[in-house]
Amino acid sequence: MSINNETLGQTAEKVICDLNKLDGSHLSHRSDETYEKILTPILSKAINELPKIISHAGLDKGRRGGASKSSIDFYLKENKTLSIKTNKNSNSKVCPSEVGQSSWKVLEKYFAEILDENNINKLDVFTFKQLVFKSIDRLIPIYLNHLMYCDYLLWIFQKKEVFFYKIFQKNDLSNFNWNLQNFSFTKNLNNWNESCTVKYNGISIGEFQIHSNRSPNKKFRFNMRNLCKTFNL
Repeated sequence: MSINNETLGQTAEKVICDLNKLDGSHLSHRSDETYEKILTPILSKAINELPKIISHAGLDKGRRGGASKSSIDFYLKENKTLSIKTNKNSNSKVCPSEVGQSSWKVLEKYFAEILDENNINKLDVFTFKQLVFKSIDRLIPIYLNHLMYCDYLLWIFQKKEVFFYKIFQKNDLSNFNWNLQNFSFTKNLNNWNESCTVKYNGISIGEFQIHSNRSPNKKFRFNMRNLCKTFNL
């Protein structure tokens, strides 16, 4: 049976609710029963490595208001928070919350200081590409902060049809000295049409995508496996 990554994520959240005796009925219509059975053993092990899970927050509104979605998936004991990220195949790309796939207006809010430094008043496809090439060392920490918005990140991934998990704590992906000279790209300002991979010390750590026929029309995703290599995790 084949399901998409969004369904896998909802299924994982449903299983975590069930294992912690929380009401997961609001996830039932978006969950897959076959994958619930597959994920239950591995998530049983994962939650034993986390503080006690208190409640599900997946339907809460984001702090930005409007149509924003909460970056928190679960509240834990001692005021800790947890987010869930999933990959259902060898693709280990994960989109950070809030800024990974958002409007220009939202990015202008979070990139305001960097925009000012680059004398860019407004973001569009061209100015966004300029920002990426000129200030990638400043952008990556912002994307990372949103990937690790919660105290804990539970990454569930599939390798050779078997599911595994890895737990990150907030400090695991912080305090890294990003050197602009160590970044490289697979495209330049002239030939970047859709996809552009960003590398650090020759390792692909993420991918930018620009689309003319989608909304939002831009996306950034981290390569989680290679991010782990970069941070020696």
